[in-house]
Amino acid sequence: MNTPTMTTKGEQAKNQLIAAALAQFGEYGLHATTRDIAAQAGQNIAAITYYFGSKEDLYLACAQWIADFIGSQFRPHAEEAERLFAQPKPDRGAMRELILRACKNMITLLTQEDTVNLSKFISREQLSPTAAYQLVHDQVINPLHTHLTRLIAAYTGGDANDTQMILHTHAILGEVLAFRLGKETILLRTGWSQFDEDKSALIDQTITCHIDLILQGLTQRSLES
Repeated sequence: MNTPTMTTKGEQAKNQLIAAALAQFGEYGLHATTRDIAAQAGQNIAAITYYFGSKEDLYLACAQWIADFIGSQFRPHAEEAERLFAQPKPDRGAMRELILRACKNMITLLTQEDTVNLSKFISREQLSPTAAYQLVHDQVINPLHTHLTRLIAAYTGGDANDTQMILHTHAILGEVLAFRLGKETILLRTGWSQFDEDKSALIDQTITCHIDLILQGLTQRSLES
């Protein structure tokens, strides 16, 4: 990948190309054309070669942008989780609060229109993974999934390395993701026209209720085993 010296104008052009590429790749995958990406970005097609090298390199640059974005949103949660785990006896209330805050942050992101292209890109990669997904997975998804699994296991008295605990964590995340991947269904079923701040709050209340029920159930099961 080319690494030209960046000016303010160059950074702006690069960011415009990334934004356009996320939209085009999210919609068409690697079948998206550099011509359409450049046109949407308002840039000359040669700018893609100059800043990224090739369409494939631009695709990986989009994956890196996503990894950086997700990391910036959730790094404080991971750092707080590490501080909790470093304590001799982590506070269960603090663990629950951190689990709920992480999910609320996801809900906020996934009910915003400006993250739709990011979701489309990742959804395509989940169904037909390439090296781009491995990049995002290794840098942010796996660490965050692992931290959440550790929190849920610690709260409920389970084993974070147990496959069943990993599946429980994934199921909880799936509840949140359903409001993005199943957006049209819930809009039609509720009669909502869009997700706004009030609708996001209702979704958060629902997910919080479900998470508490799951945490209570897993805790009870751990005590009985």
